[in-house]
Amino acid sequence: MSKEEILNYLDQKKALTADLQNARHDLYVANENSLATKKKSKKRLIWSLVVIAIVSIVGTNSIIRAILELACLALLGWVIVKWIQQGNQAKEQINTANQKIVDARNQPSYINGMKDFPEKFYSYWTIDRLMHLVQENRATTLQDAFNVAEAQDFQNDQLSLQQQNLAVAQSTNSMSKISAAANVFTAFNTRK
Repeated sequence: MSKEEILNYLDQKKALTADLQNARHDLYVANENSLATKKKSKKRLIWSLVVIAIVSIVGTNSIIRAILELACLALLGWVIVKWIQQGNQAKEQINTANQKIVDARNQPSYINGMKDFPEKFYSYWTIDRLMHLVQENRATTLQDAFNVAEAQDFQNDQLSLQQQNLAVAQSTNSMSKISAAANVFTAFNTRK
């Protein structure tokens, strides 16, 4: 296959995986919206409880205090109802996005496109990376592109492991410094 034929082939595969990628993106957005909604709702709840506490402490006149407490309870009820509504909307968005993923995976064109392509590389961004490898002449055949992409994945995994090991070593180092300082203070205090 020539370079142009490989790029056309990969572009066709990329088009077949676009719907699944869009569905995954929708799921990511829905999850982010859900987290933002939870944070916003928690802040509202905390502020409502703070206002209720302040009103119950500060209120002097029993009638005014009772009115303020009822208003605060109404505010708290509104916050809880809003939390439940937004949570249900977020769950619905997540379920819709998950259904889009299932539908995209079950499309006949997606399934047929997977038959003559390695499953490990059958995703929108991986195919895009393969196309870049071919365009940059880092791979002259499709098999070369697969090999280079696999080597890059291995290197990225190794780099990730090294970063995790470095984080553990740094944590251990800082904990040992704290322990050493505590031992010095303990020794100093027991010496007296």
